[in-house]
Amino acid sequence: MVSYVLVGRCGLYCGSCMIYRGYKESGKLRKVIAERANCRPDDIRCEGCQVVLTEGWNVKGQQWGKNCQIVSCLEAKGLKFCYECRIFPDCDKFREIYDSQLRHSENLIENLKRIKAGEVKEWLEEEEKKWTCKKCGKPISGYEECHWCGERLK
Repeated sequence: MVSYVLVGRCGLYCGSCMIYRGYKESGKLRKVIAERANCRPDDIRCEGCQVVLTEGWNVKGQQWGKNCQIVSCLEAKGLKFCYECRIFPDCDKFREIYDSQLRHSENLIENLKRIKAGEVKEWLEEEEKKWTCKKCGKPISGYEECHWCGERLK
């Protein structure tokens, strides 16, 4: 069953985000992220882009959860998605995450086109399937191994 809270406001599938996955289901992954971000595992918190957090992930230099620059920008402009902005896709904030995700074969502009076209349910179903471990069948993130079974990911 698809979850609409996983529709990233920038076009990212939040279900593929290691911060979301770590917060929702994996103490091990939270610890790995916390070590990389130099914070406490309890600081790792994100409910998905459709939920605006008021606490958690308040780590200087990090931009997820309540510190997400995209969500802050959209909220300030009264917009829900980046494609609604007059400067899309030429926004520096958007381009930073777009470039980062493109390296992982995620095209946020194409994703946003589908969201805008009303193909949200179909897109979510495809993304959910794409971000499922082939070995154990559980959800995965962009981390190098499945945080459930340890299977190495490509």
